[in-house]
Amino acid sequence: MDRPHRGSHQLNEPALTVLATPILGVPLSRELAARIEAVDGVRCARIAADGRIHGDADETAFDAAEVLLVGSVPASVLDHIVSRSPRLRWIHSASAGVDRVTTPAVRERGLLVTNARGVFSRPIAEYVVMMSLAIARRLPQLLELQRERTWQPLRGRELAELTIGIVGYGSIGVELAGLLRPFGCRILATRRHPERGAGDASHVELLGLDDLGEVLRESHIVVVAAPLTDETAGLIGAEQLAEMREDAWLINIARGRLVDETALRRALSSGWIGGAVLDVFGEEPLPPDSPLYDTPNLVITPHTSWASDRVAERTVDLFTENLRAYRAGEPMRNLVDVEAGY
Repeated sequence: MDRPHRGSHQLNEPALTVLATPILGVPLSRELAARIEAVDGVRCARIAADGRIHGDADETAFDAAEVLLVGSVPASVLDHIVSRSPRLRWIHSASAGVDRVTTPAVRERGLLVTNARGVFSRPIAEYVVMMSLAIARRLPQLLELQRERTWQPLRGRELAELTIGIVGYGSIGVELAGLLRPFGCRILATRRHPERGAGDASHVELLGLDDLGEVLRESHIVVVAAPLTDETAGLIGAEQLAEMREDAWLINIARGRLVDETALRRALSSGWIGGAVLDVFGEEPLPPDSPLYDTPNLVITPHTSWASDRVAERTVDLFTENLRAYRAGEPMRNLVDVEAGY
């Protein structure tokens, strides 16, 4: 959603202070902070993961801050920063999902929220293609045979033979469909407003949320890519898993709470579905004693589908683009509907 923010910050006014927490799991580097300060009239105060000032700035930065770039901090730290920043007007989430950013404190203040939609689409889409090829070519089973020192040639399938269902046709789903197009597979996708389309959807069968059952029944691979909202929490539970094909695989790259992990364990252990790939979990980091580690036909990765060496730069590029728009009173990219949650 791109529209003008409420009000503007004139270029001849005093410096605009930006607070920046760690993003993508690490503190904001001096180099990236310098790129933010390259925006005319902006100074950047880096914040540590515990909410304290980090680097050269002092505590007065909280009083002056009008903008917050927030990433890898708990909700309690975010609320602490918000409570200490009386002039705060705009929060930019360094994540595409904003479920961890739209806290009650943020809602009560009526703050503008933008997100990093599009920054992670390419690496996540590539991750799903990688896993889809591995599933089609039976790589998980071949690796298990290797561990067992067993020579057993397995016959895989080509992606062109398969139907891939994308649950949540946002920026990641659009990117994924584009990467899958040359493989010739059938692509189904659900979207709240399928009639509006999303880019070039000529190679995608767009369906509404009410058609989720059809996607589950027909897809060989189901990719969960929807935002986490009150409506989508627990979207894939026992009932939905029972609708899937016995040879189908589920891939979740969205948020852990979209999938009922207990129901998924039961489905995998009982052979209801062929397998699953989880990159996100209800509790992160996944504790060592989690029963998911011992669940058959389950591939686990530690929330790394988004990770590439280009995402930090893209995150700051998007933020500085919005920062220039904010100061000029122009439309900002990726404005979030806080009530809807995306």
